[in-house]
Amino acid sequence: MHDEDLLEFADEVEVAPARLAEAEPWPILIVDDDEEIHRATVFALRGVTLFDRPLEFDSAMTAEEARQKLRNKRYSCVLLDVVMEADDAGLRLVGFIRETLCDEAVRIVLRTGQPGYAPELEVVQKYDINDYKSKSELTSTRLITALASALRSYQQICTIEASRRGLEEIVGAASNLMAVQAVERFSAGVLIQICSLLHVPEDGVLCAQSGGLPEEPATVVAASGRFADFRGRAVAELGVSVLHDDIEKVLREQRNMFEPDRTVLYICSPRGERLAVHITTRRPLSELDRKLLEVFSINIAVGFDNAHLFEALEDLAYWDRLTRLPNRAAFEREIERRVSEHDSFHVVVADIDNFQAVNDGLGHEVGDHTLRAAGRILREVFGTDCFLARTSADTFAMVYLGGGSELESDLRNLSKRLEHNVSVEGNDIPLTLSVGVAMYPDHGDRASAVFRNAGIALKQAKQVSRSSFQFFDNRFERELQTRLQTIRELRYSVERKCLRLYYQPQVRLASGEVFGVEALVRWQRTPGELVSPLLFIPAAEDSGHIVTIGEWILRQSCIQQQVWAKRYGRDLRMAVNVSMRQLKDPDFLGMVREVVAQTSINPQHLELEVTESLMMEDTLGLSAILQQVRDMGIGVAIDDFGTGYSSLSHLQRLPIDRLKIDRAFITGLNQNAEDQVIAALVINMGHLLHLQVIAEGVETAEQRDRLLAMGCDDGQGYFFGKPMPADELARQLFG
Repeated sequence: MHDEDLLEFADEVEVAPARLAEAEPWPILIVDDDEEIHRATVFALRGVTLFDRPLEFDSAMTAEEARQKLRNKRYSCVLLDVVMEADDAGLRLVGFIRETLCDEAVRIVLRTGQPGYAPELEVVQKYDINDYKSKSELTSTRLITALASALRSYQQICTIEASRRGLEEIVGAASNLMAVQAVERFSAGVLIQICSLLHVPEDGVLCAQSGGLPEEPATVVAASGRFADFRGRAVAELGVSVLHDDIEKVLREQRNMFEPDRTVLYICSPRGERLAVHITTRRPLSELDRKLLEVFSINIAVGFDNAHLFEALEDLAYWDRLTRLPNRAAFEREIERRVSEHDSFHVVVADIDNFQAVNDGLGHEVGDHTLRAAGRILREVFGTDCFLARTSADTFAMVYLGGGSELESDLRNLSKRLEHNVSVEGNDIPLTLSVGVAMYPDHGDRASAVFRNAGIALKQAKQVSRSSFQFFDNRFERELQTRLQTIRELRYSVERKCLRLYYQPQVRLASGEVFGVEALVRWQRTPGELVSPLLFIPAAEDSGHIVTIGEWILRQSCIQQQVWAKRYGRDLRMAVNVSMRQLKDPDFLGMVREVVAQTSINPQHLELEVTESLMMEDTLGLSAILQQVRDMGIGVAIDDFGTGYSSLSHLQRLPIDRLKIDRAFITGLNQNAEDQVIAALVINMGHLLHLQVIAEGVETAEQRDRLLAMGCDDGQGYFFGKPMPADELARQLFG
């Protein structure tokens, strides 16, 4: 091949001049064992600009040299000789690109100087080879044409990939919104996707939100590059009059603006939130780009509403509304983070001694103030460096980063601080705290293990002396023997059929109709002694007995439902709790199908309840299992919702039908305005996700009426009926 053969393009193809000096060149790798081919190819393509970008060439004389270059640099196209040091050297290099480097984007044009040799069609298809040419037929025109086709294909693939990456950012932001920063993160994701779609740098891109009133200025909610520090400030403060005028015009006229060097998108959410996204494009947008952005802006609008909603819900998920401290979910997230960073730290768990006596003797309002006082005292003693959270009713937990001797000193200071009564709402209360401590990694290599061992140390402290502290010691394992004894007794009781089922009515709030019951298990350890599930279910979980117990509960509940249906003509829906241990059992779904078939229950009259805490574990796996449960026609409910053990954003990904509001949200419904707001928020959120909502712990007519006014569908609690044996419930319902 000669240089003049490669110069025929001048009369055949019009090539754009290299007019954009700042445009990033297309990186092209020439792989050939013939030096003349390298020289002729570069000579033929000198000064050529394709799609407003010049060409940049690297050369490799062997397949091994090409491998080294491909490892260190990403190319748009590879012009590859098939036969080099070996007959299949080129094809093996193609396999390296696609399979070893997993580079699906780079375009490959095969060239051969042996017209009689051609790779098999199977190889061309398998490795996504863009073109195959004989060197003798590659005139300048054909070389330009082949390269233009390859680069156009590469650009399209990169566009799709960039768009996909931007979309992942949006989905990630929507699924993992953090409290306070939710809207900002979502807006930032929008900017990333737009820049990816348009192939423009993220520098100087911003999203502004209109003020609530006409006279209020637009403010920056997300920005990048030189505008990144202006988040939360008025657009006018940017000092760029053109940008300010563009945004004000778009928000005022409520339509997109497309200028040769910039674009401003108008986004209006369903609830009236108005935003403008300003992008410096430095080039006119194609009609396709404009249409894409218009469709994008319309579809993304609802995301801002969701961001605001989840911002409120995430605050509920990770903050204790009484003390305004982080809650258990936030605490567990913090220790998981510390473990992932391999930090050494102490977990300190503090429990208020005799707190129930304060509640019973002085009332819940004083009890609430006592909890706030305890939080303040812990903060005063341990300082702001520790991560302090309220993890349950009267229990606080801390991540303490200081050393052991420093911690002991602080714990003694805490004891001194509590030597005198604490004044709470005019009451002198003898406030004391028992404390358990465990250290990572000495007392556990997982966050949950350290947290658990701190709890074991706390129990030991309470057993030794109230208002004391205990560091975890491996000797505490002996204390677990009592728990093992409970497990042994439980196993015996399961074999001897000493478990009993009680049923609590579930009622339509609007009509008062009893439409279903929840099956609740009790353990009759000795005649006349019923053990609460709070005491034996954890032991059953740990031992694995919960799988056997769970199957027995499900089977007996379904049988009982059929007895009532046949005897009284009433198809009550039966709600049955299932645990994570059951859901993870490989035979769980088969067991459910078998029970449904053997008992002849209509699946539509059966509902499985999963506690909210399970949402923190293996969400995707849990979702797949629950989806198969629903595919059987069985309903799925989230139990104890709102207790703060999981991110509420997980809810939208679970295949569920019903939301059970935890009783903690119902107790103060008629006395506490905040309780009313939160209950209403959860009810509205449930309905937004097309879920039925049932409230647990309804104990008064006033609570029922308030829930009904809020739009709650159903209720359950002592106001409607206590848990009772099947015969007693039948007498109450059917006479």
